[in-house]
Amino acid sequence: MSLLEVKNLRKVYTTRLGGTGVEALKNVSFAVESGEFVAIMGESGSGKTTLLNILAALDRPSGGRVLLNGEDMAGVRERDLTAFRRDNLGFVFQDFNLLDAFTVRDNVFLPLVLAGKSYDEMNGRLLRLAPALGIGELLNKFPYELSGGQKQRTAVARALITQPAILLADEPTGALDSKASDSLLRVFESLNAQGQTILMVTHSVTAASHAKRTLFLRDGMIYHQLYRGNRTQGEMFAEISHTLTVMTSGENGHA
Repeated sequence: MSLLEVKNLRKVYTTRLGGTGVEALKNVSFAVESGEFVAIMGESGSGKTTLLNILAALDRPSGGRVLLNGEDMAGVRERDLTAFRRDNLGFVFQDFNLLDAFTVRDNVFLPLVLAGKSYDEMNGRLLRLAPALGIGELLNKFPYELSGGQKQRTAVARALITQPAILLADEPTGALDSKASDSLLRVFESLNAQGQTILMVTHSVTAASHAKRTLFLRDGMIYHQLYRGNRTQGEMFAEISHTLTVMTSGENGHA
């Protein structure tokens, strides 16, 4: 059984007056195995954000199913969604979403505080995570004292401290310079090598070339997918670039 299964997913948005709907996702189906690192690419309006919001249980589909560890996410009651997300999903966003009044330590602790975990358990998890993410010396600093790369690594620590089944990353390198982006992507590769499942939405060909598989969305549908296999990162970069060129030219693809 796959860790994440997306089956015939549809999402239709209707206008405020109930007029003609906009179909943001059209029969999207794919699976993510435990331990995969998958990138999702597509132009603005292709359905990437809608898909991620549904996978994150922040939005409900109009049709189809999303199963995480075999559990249909549509079956999770509204009042239980916050706990479900906290226990199963880790989130990394482009704009970090850190609280400036909290130290790095307290920002990372936050989801475990909300889950009612003890300080000893929180601290034990943090001490295992911090060195791997390069934030061990930053724990008493505040977000406004950090660089963009340090903020994003802090956000990754906060996402991982709950030990989620899957890490969802939305344009995680979008606000970073090239050096910080490269550092973060190496962190993602290292986490994935240790077994962490990662699903990343990105516009960056460089970011996608670090993944083991890249899915391409166009007009709300899966257009194509590429497996890294034995390709080098440079070869994957070239393949992704070529696929995007063909996709934006309007040619038909294949999944």
